[in-house]
Amino acid sequence: MNVNVDQTHKEVRIVQLRQFERSRFFTGQVLTADDLQREQDYHRDKARLHNRFLHGWGVVAGLMVSIDQGVVVVAPGLALDCAGNELILPTEERVSLSGLTGRQYVTIRYVELPTAQISSPSGEVEVSRVKEAVVLRVLSTNPQAGHSALPSGGPGCGQSHELCLASISQRSSRWRVTPVKVKRKQSGQTP
Repeated sequence: MNVNVDQTHKEVRIVQLRQFERSRFFTGQVLTADDLQREQDYHRDKARLHNRFLHGWGVVAGLMVSIDQGVVVVAPGLALDCAGNELILPTEERVSLSGLTGRQYVTIRYVELPTAQISSPSGEVEVSRVKEAVVLRVLSTNPQAGHSALPSGGPGCGQSHELCLASISQRSSRWRVTPVKVKRKQSGQTP
C-alpha cells in the first residue's frame, strides 16, 4: 500500500489498497504449507492494516529512554511502526554509548528471527518457527527525518523501518535525552 501526502492540505490519500482473500476450508481438503502460510499472512496483514489506520505509528506505552553511566537504557514497552508491526520490548534493554559524541538517535526496529529448524521430507533444513522481536540501535541520523509531512499518529509511509524513540546529545561529559513527541490519534479520529 502506498500513501501520498498532499502538502497543501496536509491530508493523507490512499493511493493503493489491495483487497483481501481468505481461505475457505472444507472437510477432506488437502492443505499445503502454502495454504497455511496464506492463512497466517491474511491475519497478519489485516492486523497491520488495523494498526496503521486505526492507531497510527509511534510509541503506544513505555519505551522511555534514559542514560545511566554512558549506557542508553530503554524501558519495556510497545510501539507501532509505519507498516503496522507491533514493536514489543518485554524487558529493559541497554546500549553502550562508548565512542559516540554529538547528537545521536535511539531507535527501535521490528525484526523476525528464525528460532527453530527441522528437516523437511526432502532432507533440506527449513525454518519452522520465527520470533517477532526488536532491535535497538543508536544512530547518527534520524530515521524519521522524511516523516515531517506525514501526520504523527497517522498511517505513516507503510514501510517497516526504524522508529526514533529519543534524541540524545552530549554536553561536555553529560548526555541529555530529548524524547520524540508523537501525537497519538484519539479513538474515532480519522488520519
